[in-house]
Amino acid sequence: DTVTIGEISYKLKTPQNPERVPLKYLSDSLPQTVAQHLRWIMQKDLLGQDVFLIGPPGPLRRSIAMQYLELTKREVEYVALSRDTTETDLKQRREIRSGTAFYIDQCAVRAATQGRVLVLEGLEKAERNVLPVLNNLLENREMQLEDGRFLMSAERYDKLLQEHTKEELDSWKIVRVSEDFRVIALGIPVPKYKGNPLDPPLRSRFQARDIYYLPFKDQLELLYTAGPNVAAERVSQLLSLATTLCSQESSSLGLPDFPVDNLVAALHVLNTFPMLSSQQLVQRLYPYKSILGKDGHTAVESVLSRFELLDSRRQAAPSNVVSVSTSNEREGHADVTVQTADKEITFQVPAGSKELRPPNSSLTFINTPSHSQLLAEMMQSHMVKDLCLIGAKGCGKSVIAREFAEMLGYSIEPVMLYQMLCSWKNFY
Repeated sequence: DTVTIGEISYKLKTPQNPERVPLKYLSDSLPQTVAQHLRWIMQKDLLGQDVFLIGPPGPLRRSIAMQYLELTKREVEYVALSRDTTETDLKQRREIRSGTAFYIDQCAVRAATQGRVLVLEGLEKAERNVLPVLNNLLENREMQLEDGRFLMSAERYDKLLQEHTKEELDSWKIVRVSEDFRVIALGIPVPKYKGNPLDPPLRSRFQARDIYYLPFKDQLELLYTAGPNVAAERVSQLLSLATTLCSQESSSLGLPDFPVDNLVAALHVLNTFPMLSSQQLVQRLYPYKSILGKDGHTAVESVLSRFELLDSRRQAAPSNVVSVSTSNEREGHADVTVQTADKEITFQVPAGSKELRPPNSSLTFINTPSHSQLLAEMMQSHMVKDLCLIGAKGCGKSVIAREFAEMLGYSIEPVMLYQMLCSWKNFY
């Protein structure tokens, strides 16, 4: 019933809603750096303090927060802040049911009243109209709700309870905030990255911790585990490239950060396709030819050359998709066979619920060698991650995406994005 990290111990409580406890974030062997971050969060939790995990873009901060909640069996309320987030998204939303309007508690209210942990992602995107609500909730554990109720901190509520009955407090619509309520905020440093600088009053409510990329040694061990069939020297070269492109010197040249966290997914692909070109793999993770100018091309390719990763001419690229069939081993997956050089390699990818269609069987899609290669590369990437097709207007991105979806039995739902489009919540 107790979790101990170093000399810090936390007594577990049985969650009332186990479905709200994060799962499958903890691995069998945690890197030492992550264990230190978890120990620090546990310290602040025991002291009753809210925490702010700040670091470069990527899933590491969220993963550490979820690992802690899974470790301590805490229920979570999650909200991704954006410039469209308003007080209503945190406090209460009004809904009409059977002709009658009701106030429905939102994430912050549910977390406060039921003793959950509120995870706020993207604090640098919060607009100023949301900050007073967050500030008062963090500092005083207070919030005035639209339905007339008032959230009050556990300490003040218990003092009132000594002088008044619970029925009186209920008639005054005073609600007790649980002493187990905590906030874990996730954000990126501004001004290095785009966003709103943190308001000083709000910033002072948190205990902050810098969550940078994992140290080289810890990251290397993770990559070795992800790609046991890949040569150790090649893994080290890829990680060295990623570390170099995330350094201060690369940032001063105007180069965007390399997505270090995606290297694990790339090693899964490389483990299945050891003959794949490292340069082509880097181009999928870091499409420098599409997002950088001539000087950027030169800078990135000089780094690739330094680590001997300019091998696209020596290594064969996947040429075409040979077959697609429903997998008998895993439900909701398809067996895809791809031709690479003289080999045919079969692997499993997620698939949709519709009937799969064999490649080159569409009456409306005219296949070309470049399209065949692109579809094969998309199948490889789909094995581990979602995709983003980058190209000029009218080059056939939508047609390729539709052909890819039909081969794997997916239904397509097009959404046209533009600058003034409001948040994703309006689509649901």
